[in-house]
Amino acid sequence: MLSGSAIDAKRRVGVLRCRYKDFLYTPRHAEILHLRRKESIQLTARFAAVFMCVLLAVVPFWDGAYDSQMWLSQTSIMRLLVVGIAIMVLVNRAVSARWRRHFPYLPMLMLVIAACLLCGFGAHDLLATQRMFSAHSFLLLGLVLMIAIMPLTLVEAAILSSPIMVLLVIGAQTSLATGFVALEMILAVLLPLAILSSLVQLYRTIVAAQEVAIDPLTGCFTRAFGMEMIRVTFDSSMRKNAPYTMAFIDLDDFKQINDRHGHDYGDRILAEVGNNLVDRFRSSDLVVRWGGEEFLVLLPELPMAQANEVLARVMAPGLASLQGGQTQCASVGLSERIEDAISIPQNLIDLADQRMYDAKKRRDHDDMIAESMSGRKRPADAAAIAATAHKSSRADSKTANQTIN
Repeated sequence: MLSGSAIDAKRRVGVLRCRYKDFLYTPRHAEILHLRRKESIQLTARFAAVFMCVLLAVVPFWDGAYDSQMWLSQTSIMRLLVVGIAIMVLVNRAVSARWRRHFPYLPMLMLVIAACLLCGFGAHDLLATQRMFSAHSFLLLGLVLMIAIMPLTLVEAAILSSPIMVLLVIGAQTSLATGFVALEMILAVLLPLAILSSLVQLYRTIVAAQEVAIDPLTGCFTRAFGMEMIRVTFDSSMRKNAPYTMAFIDLDDFKQINDRHGHDYGDRILAEVGNNLVDRFRSSDLVVRWGGEEFLVLLPELPMAQANEVLARVMAPGLASLQGGQTQCASVGLSERIEDAISIPQNLIDLADQRMYDAKKRRDHDDMIAESMSGRKRPADAAAIAATAHKSSRADSKTANQTIN
């Protein structure tokens, strides 16, 4: 059996280390990172939309776009279109929910494209002024700064930067008007820095998400994050009408292990159990430390019959090595969304929990019968038998004394 320090060191290296592929594209990322990145990217896109709306509503007082002669100009029409796109992003109507789940950066990409088109068309408006050109440049620079605070992969950052690069290439060939701001020189420095900053944000997101979601002792997911993942994966199975099985695992006689050998030994057993559970299930399955010696395993798109086979293979070699050549066993309860006709995740958890307790009662009953047939007694039973024998001997002694007297 591995020592606790060796297991912890192995797990921390595997969980917290960022590999170079994590910075290139999203298929390397686990579901936990997809959730955290999606929230951060979409929130930043909304802030960018607010920034665009406020800027395009305020700068006309400065650059004169509210003058009567500018209402029907090309610049004013383009600004209204950009504000409309920003409002759609703000209310989550620019991109469908399905596309946002798979490509969370699409709303921000729409804002960048809209800002680049505004800079391009506005620069060729004969009625536009230098202040208007400067306002468009400030808008584009603000979006670049927004990109810098997003946790983006290198591929995503390149996609978001491509409209700006196209605008710069066009501007270099046609002398694009940028007002008082030397846009080409500034973006040549700011855009690479923004991409590097987004990669740093991605690294911080990876580490922070895994530190919060991973139980440091067992390497499994924490209960708080497990509840979040249950809601997400359960809803996904409902949309796909796919099976969804949940396994509730409770270690047998673990309290006696702590009482006999101490909590340090118990922690080493829990660490080995968590490590074995994570290694033996699929990468798409989620192992959650539910509390103490209880574990919850989410098995998406797996029916009950196959889940029974999987659990049998997982439990067959034992979950940890104990002293004396024994192995740590556990009681398991399974529940499945379609077969048990359950539409609420909490009910699925409760049913698996109840079936686990039923299995534990059957195991205890079978153990009592087996031990009785073999002549072995549990410590509690042995103590009760000794007490009964002691009382019997006292009664026999009293009777003998009475007889002698």
